Amino acid sequence: MAEAVLSQISGDFLECTICLEPYKDPKILSCLHTFCKDCLKKFVAKQGREAKDRFPCPTCRIETVLPEGGVAGLKNNFFVLSLRDTVDAHKSVASVEDDKVSCDVCEEEVATCGCAVCEEFFCDECTRAHSRFKRNRDHEIIGVAELKEQKITKMSSVKSKSLPMCPKHEDEKLKFYCETCQSPICRDCTVLQHKDHKYGYLTDVVSDVRAKIKGKLEAARPKIEEYRDAAGLVAEKQAELDTRSKKAADDIDAAAEEEIKYYTGLVRRKQTELKEKLEAVTAARSKQLSATADSVESTLGCLSSTVDFSQKVVEHGSDFDVMNVYCDVTARLESLLKGPTPDIPDDISYVRFESRAKRKEKEIFLGDIVDSSCTFGPAKLTTLGASGRLGPTTLGTHYRGQDHEHLVTLHDGIQHFTVPRTGTYSIEAAGAAAGWGPQNPKSARGRGAVLRGAFNLKKGETLKILVGQEGVENKMHWSVGGGGGTFVTRGDNTPLIIAGGGGGTGYKLQTHNPLCDGTVSTTGNKSYGGMLYEGGCSGGSNGQGATDWKGDWMGGGGGGLLTDGGSSKRFGGDSCENGGEGGKAFVNGGVGGHGVHNNADGGFGGGGGSHGASGAGGGGGGYSGGGRGERCDPNGGGGGSSFNSGTDTSGQDGANDGPGYVVITRQLQPL
Repeated sequence: MAEAVLSQISGDFLECTICLEPYKDPKILSCLHTFCKDCLKKFVAKQGREAKDRFPCPTCRIETVLPEGGVAGLKNNFFVLSLRDTVDAHKSVASVEDDKVSCDVCEEEVATCGCAVCEEFFCDECTRAHSRFKRNRDHEIIGVAELKEQKITKMSSVKSKSLPMCPKHEDEKLKFYCETCQSPICRDCTVLQHKDHKYGYLTDVVSDVRAKIKGKLEAARPKIEEYRDAAGLVAEKQAELDTRSKKAADDIDAAAEEEIKYYTGLVRRKQTELKEKLEAVTAARSKQLSATADSVESTLGCLSSTVDFSQKVVEHGSDFDVMNVYCDVTARLESLLKGPTPDIPDDISYVRFESRAKRKEKEIFLGDIVDSSCTFGPAKLTTLGASGRLGPTTLGTHYRGQDHEHLVTLHDGIQHFTVPRTGTYSIEAAGAAAGWGPQNPKSARGRGAVLRGAFNLKKGETLKILVGQEGVENKMHWSVGGGGGTFVTRGDNTPLIIAGGGGGTGYKLQTHNPLCDGTVSTTGNKSYGGMLYEGGCSGGSNGQGATDWKGDWMGGGGGGLLTDGGSSKRFGGDSCENGGEGGKAFVNGGVGGHGVHNNADGGFGGGGGSHGASGAGGGGGGYSGGGRGERCDPNGGGGGSSFNSGTDTSGQDGANDGPGYVVITRQLQPL
């Protein structure tokens, strides 16, 4: 019997699943899971503010509302405590062998029998003493094994006959049941907290409650079967999914193997073609070098023998001998001296394998064999170390040792680039950032746009490249000039790709504003601010410089591809009385605009100059100029716009926080 009871109640049913120890002060949640009080307190504390009014069950995540008093106010689970006592009693009785049970009276001798009425084990002497008492003479004395079975049978119901004590009132048992609160209560509770509630003796209402619970259990059992069936179906579907998934994976592997076999053959063919091309290049170069070597050897032999003969005649020959061969010797020497020194190209030994830059979809391309006739890039063109409103004046040694060293010349600050070979080239262009100063941090200034595109270029054609320069640093006061745009055009000024420069910040603009950034749009950004004239000044469009003005003190407008940015009357403009000079258009040289004070000039590439002493930042240069900053609090010039006529284009506003640059790379084509 004991074994039957114990088999129904597992050890983990009597242990807290948090601390994995027997329950201490167990509290039951609304989901009917039970935990130690202290374990729940720690768990709720870890939930933070989210558990102020309710918290999830550690096991099933169903929420329980926290009562007044927190975890301590949750219901006590008296059942698991009494159940544990019962199970412990079962174990203590059932685990002791019959011939080792101790006498309950003397606790020294082994019991030989027991009283069926008192349910106590006795040794022989204690049995005789027990029978001497008059009230015990009718008690039945039975064997140890029989009494053990009797006690186990009596405990098998695992129902505690004693009532627990009220946690609120000491020495009072919970023998009443409040139907209003649906909670066991004690006698004191009936006259205090529950005096106006409907309540009765717990023993009077328990039968009805048991019946109700049994009714719910009867309804729940079919539901359990439904969920078991559902669980079985889920497992079945999971197994089916795993089987189908494995088959699909095998099919993928099989298909991939077929493709690998196909493309392996294709790759091998490409490998063979590349090696054949390499062999052809090497053979052609070797043949050229061999012919040059034969010519050099022949000429060297002739020259050496002629010099040797002539030297001997002069030193050892008679006067007659010298005069006799004079004409022949001088004619031969003159002929040999007039012969050109063999031209051995520096790059005749140049050959390498250039791997592909990236894979293209549905294309097998390992790379290309590169000889001197097609080697190029990536080539980065910079400001050549120049800064301010004027462009660079010398190439210096900036490109020495690079592929484009002999392909660039400089004309009035604009770099002319000669295309080395017909093909498709990717070009990346970045506009320059605006100026900065002690009261206009770099973190707030406008930044240059960055654009990329692919272009078909012909060998020998010239590209004009103006690399934008940053606005000048204002070392004394508020407001700075705009950054120059970066321009790449054909020789006739037809634009290929242009990246707008950043607008200069003005009075009290300490945080970055996107309107000050160079934009990938073809229309320049309007200026930021406009306290006096709401909305700011508009930027240029269609390749024009920004000329819009709305006040007395203005920054210079950003220059565009075709026209200059607006200037104040101080610099010959027709707008405001006082303010910065507009940046020059690309076709007019691209010089940055003057600032009024503190050399707050715009950068080379059409950056507008600022007022430089209290407000009005300059607009950024670009395809269309950025708007002119006003004298207001705060303000900033608009960023210049961009242009891209290429294919496979991309770009980003305000992505370059420094001088402009251009990167040119020849795109390799599949064999």
